Amino acid sequence: MKEKGFTLVELLAVLIILAIIFVISVPLMTEILDQSKNTLYKKQIDTILDASYDYSLKNINYLPEEDNVSYITLGELKYEGLIDYDLTDPETNERFQDELVISINKVGTGYENKDIHAKLNGDYLYKVEVDKLNESKVLKPIITLDGLTQNSDGNYLLTLDLNQDFTNINYSAVSVNGVDLSDKVKKYTLLNDIPADNIVTTDSAIYKVYYTVVDNNGYANTAILSVIIADITIPSIILPEENKISKDITSLNLLKDVTCEDNSGYCDIEFSGEIDFGVVGKYIITYTAKDPSGNTSTKKRVITIE
Repeated sequence: MKEKGFTLVELLAVLIILAIIFVISVPLMTEILDQSKNTLYKKQIDTILDASYDYSLKNINYLPEEDNVSYITLGELKYEGLIDYDLTDPETNERFQDELVISINKVGTGYENKDIHAKLNGDYLYKVEVDKLNESKVLKPIITLDGLTQNSDGNYLLTLDLNQDFTNINYSAVSVNGVDLSDKVKKYTLLNDIPADNIVTTDSAIYKVYYTVVDNNGYANTAILSVIIADITIPSIILPEENKISKDITSLNLLKDVTCEDNSGYCDIEFSGEIDFGVVGKYIITYTAKDPSGNTSTKKRVITIE
């Protein structure tokens, strides 16, 4: 019995129906995704505002009087443990920047808030200043760390050897119109995104020191100092003073009385070169010392056969 397949007209009808469904469903899905992002964005903003409120409860004296305004940065909230370090902006899929400023204004009773970036708590209005974060860098205050040079990304780098003392860096800050803001700089230190009271140099580590300042107009900037603690000292090699032997000697332990010293307390030493015992002449032996961090040093020893 001959089977009947789909006709060309039927196939075209199916394709047209699928196309119509696609045209209808894509905008609908896009709208649903946009609404979801907007909802999550507002939730993240509320999280920041709630953390700012918690911060002010711990720092009552920080709340402003009428006609004044106080500022908090997102970096401070993170350092105080009031907010997650990885709080992400759903619109960009990137972390909210530490320079994001939250302003606090005293507005009094009866104030109505309609700003999605603001929340009213009692007589105080907390607002995330998103627009100011996105404005030109020209508007932001300038922070300078004395004696250090900025790298290509605008941050600072300092490398210290193990057990080397860390000396606090002098800094200054100024607004774009020349107002000295140095006394407004807030400094906080992190190790692996965890607040640290001070920088310890006994073990290899990378600390990040944040210097943040907000000017009187609510523009913030942060200078970041990466402090790298690493073993950068090469081991030293100590060779014996006696380097003459008789041609009658047929063997010599070339590691005898050869030592190496390192700040880690351990190093390994090897040598290269050969001696033709019984043949008068000068022979060069090269010693190489290596510490656990991979630092190496070499030293040559001249042995004379008489």
